Amino acid sequence: MTQIEYVEILRKNYNRVLLTKKETAHELNISSATVDRLRKNGELNSRKIGGGIYFTLEEIARFIYDI
Repeated sequence: MTQIEYVEILRKNYNRVLLTKKETAHELNISSATVDRLRKNGELNSRKIGGGIYFTLEEIARFIYDI
């Protein structure tokens, strides 16, 4: 499966382009604390919107395929 195909699967599953920290942790099969650590280390880019932290589907796919 390519990175683009993975993004399309995520888009179909969630029907939106941003995921919460909890959803991101679920997709990556890691804890929310690990998501925070990756974000703080600059390994996983996030967006702050209205006080919440969100991750784009493309960023999640990039993280998986760059490992």
